[in-house]
Amino acid sequence: MKSMMLFGEMLLRLTPSNHQLLIQANQLEMVYGGSEANIAVALSNWGEKTSFASCVPNNNLGLAAIMQLRQYGVNTDFVIQKGHKMGLYFVEQGHSIRPTEVTYDRKNSAFVEAMPSDYQLEEMLENVKWIHLSGISMGVSKQAREVTLKLAKLAHEKNIKVSFDFNYRTKIWGIEEAREAFLEILPYVNVCFGSYLDAFTIHQLHGKGIKVETLEEKLAILKDFCKEYGFDAFFTTDREVLENNVQNLSCAVVTSNEQHILGPVKVNVLERIGTGDSFVAGVLFGLNNSYSLTETLDFALSSFALKHTIVGDFQIASKQAVQDFDINGGHVVIKR
Repeated sequence: MKSMMLFGEMLLRLTPSNHQLLIQANQLEMVYGGSEANIAVALSNWGEKTSFASCVPNNNLGLAAIMQLRQYGVNTDFVIQKGHKMGLYFVEQGHSIRPTEVTYDRKNSAFVEAMPSDYQLEEMLENVKWIHLSGISMGVSKQAREVTLKLAKLAHEKNIKVSFDFNYRTKIWGIEEAREAFLEILPYVNVCFGSYLDAFTIHQLHGKGIKVETLEEKLAILKDFCKEYGFDAFFTTDREVLENNVQNLSCAVVTSNEQHILGPVKVNVLERIGTGDSFVAGVLFGLNNSYSLTETLDFALSSFALKHTIVGDFQIASKQAVQDFDINGGHVVIKR
């Protein structure tokens, strides 16, 4: 049985309790996470065979990160232990009118410093049917970008499905550098995740005064983008802030000749981080299990919405919980 592989940096997340700011806090809650690790855990939790490739420090923090993944059934044979620093990020949880703020401390981490020669790329892909990559890995360092691109090219040569999430982070790199990297990897991508803003980045349309307001207008841009690069599909989410922490969540998929929209689902946000990864995981699960595009969206939107109610980076809702979630329902009852 071949696995779904995720490649990226695993991070240690540190969060003040009770929505405090860092300047107020005298203790921090600690959990592990990171985009690709989050997806690996969710997929494994739903019964998929998954493997995670990365580099963590050769110390107790790195070992603890590996053990976290193993706890959820993720294969860690291709997680290298080398170096001394774990990538960190600090989260000040927002509330009401104050947004959540993320502060990274990942410079010179084990993953950032790892060289392409540290990875056994051929061996990593030997029993893989799908690999998921993201713009985050391309942004943290030149060597991580090189590994990501090599994996995409090699997977493409081996007819392994490649999915890619733009995941642009302004705190990691500039938009022009990101554009150059995206242009390199997109020819090898089968399934893409992002928004119309990523298409704007590729076509250098930021600041051109183009107004895009409705979801239909956004999808029209993505459909053209899908045709341009020959993606099997492009998946996106849409978020409408209603009041305080209450939001409407929607999602959509476009191909070269069709589109589907699902939602909105109204949620009261307990946790914002990891929700996009939960959507990606839901899509990958649906596609890997031969769901139709509409069935895939249903599962992905359910996962996306439920993760807003779960603290921490990982989506730990069971497959049954995701399948049972009624995206059209307005009532929550006690399950006895």
